[in-house]
Amino acid sequence: MWKYLQRALFSCCILTWGGVMLYFYQSAHLDAYLAPNFQLTVLLGGLACSVVGLFNLINFRVHTDCHHGGDCGHDHEGSDLNPIVALTIILFPLIFSLAKTEHKLDDAHLAKKSAQDLDPASMRFLADLPPFTKETLDATRQKTPDGFYEMNLLELFYSAGDSELERVFTGLRFETEAMLRSEPNRNPNGDRMRLYRMFITCCAADMKAIPMSVEFEGDLPSIEQNTWVKVGGEMRYEHINGVTYPVMKVERLEPTPSPEAGNIYK
Repeated sequence: MWKYLQRALFSCCILTWGGVMLYFYQSAHLDAYLAPNFQLTVLLGGLACSVVGLFNLINFRVHTDCHHGGDCGHDHEGSDLNPIVALTIILFPLIFSLAKTEHKLDDAHLAKKSAQDLDPASMRFLADLPPFTKETLDATRQKTPDGFYEMNLLELFYSAGDSELERVFTGLRFETEAMLRSEPNRNPNGDRMRLYRMFITCCAADMKAIPMSVEFEGDLPSIEQNTWVKVGGEMRYEHINGVTYPVMKVERLEPTPSPEAGNIYK
């Protein structure tokens, strides 16, 4: 009887893992952990665990034995690990984690990542930008009613790694959305803050903060750190020690709702 109970409980362990993976695959939370290109593996892994676990659970009473004489080398007495302990070790951390996690970055980790500078030229592998001219910009980008080109922060950041884009974008007015924080670097006059968006190429472990400095005339806005904002301003670039950094001179800025889960890291 104990042998059958072991089989059933170990099958439940496998089913538990499969269920958690399938839960994450169908939820919006997976976008916080994996890039879309890698999410299919979660579905396949969840299905595989579910099929294997369900098959073993259905057949846990089926008697199996070797039909060879002598010592076959197989363990017919079951595992040394108590299956109740195994199931408990799996269930308790999973239930606790699912109940407590907020599916977002820790504030301290976010502050550390968003304070780091990146060389846009070294990050060109993350973008696939075609040749750009002012005519291309007019043909492919919408404008706000007050004349700002609507563009993703990542595209504005990558423009500093391309001399052609830098030439086209300099002096033009753009609108973008991102999170706002204090500017920890390259802020000699204290009139700058930093826009940033988190970006992942495969999973949360390789996440980077894509930054851009924004410069203000007069006092800095009184906005809580890491608030999502919509900002419009004029683009320019500065060259420091061989690295080109994008800078936006702010003309308007206002808080905006956070994007939906699937668009936070895009």
